[in-house]
Amino acid sequence: MLVSGDIVRAEVLAVRVFGMFCVYDRQEIQVLIPEISWIASFNSCEQFASVGDQLRVRIIHVDAAGGRIAGTIKGMYANPWESNQFEVGTVFSSKVMRHVDQADRCDGQSGYLVELMPGAYAMLCSQNSSITPGERCSVIVNVVNRRQHAVRISLVSPNQKAC
Repeated sequence: MLVSGDIVRAEVLAVRVFGMFCVYDRQEIQVLIPEISWIASFNSCEQFASVGDQLRVRIIHVDAAGGRIAGTIKGMYANPWESNQFEVGTVFSSKVMRHVDQADRCDGQSGYLVELMPGAYAMLCSQNSSITPGERCSVIVNVVNRRQHAVRISLVSPNQKAC
């Protein structure tokens, strides 16, 4: 039986706007959208994961009586907002996680979900770039909204493939 604090590799069974349902050792784990990223990067979990994806999840609550288990992705890592790690002009070597056909943070245009640092994901608007998931890209922070925990990023040089 899972307990709070356990870290497991769970398979995504279903993705909804509000969260994801995962399974580990026949136990269902729900990860809600606020527990995915330290950065407000998307309004739907459908932009973060797909059925069959494998995710590292920390268990944050087990309701044995109700049979519910809650997990977190971002909660495995320190909150980068507390140490001011997001500043305009900061450059990150980011891993491209996936292509998103219609990204919220790209005004409905396509984009790429990138991992700026463990537990902190941001949306990179396509900018006529062709990037492959798994590659690393140099991105720069253009806008920081501390109140909403949001950033806007772009490729370091939008005229070249920086991956």
